[in-house]
Amino acid sequence: MGFEKVVLEKVANVMESDRYAEFYAGTLFVACDANEAEKIVNKLTTDLNTKIKVSRGGNEYAFDFVA
Repeated sequence: MGFEKVVLEKVANVMESDRYAEFYAGTLFVACDANEAEKIVNKLTTDLNTKIKVSRGGNEYAFDFVA
């Protein structure tokens, strides 16, 4: 299974819906609030053993995966 698909499934589990997240140019964008963004970061860093840089823009957060 591809990396993006795995990430989107994990985000859908946290958000309890798959309608709020998408990848664009390698960055994950999720329409969520600060608490949900924190839950997403915790889930992804734990499950994928990766570092993530988070930015906020309007009503969504951008998650960049750092190598």
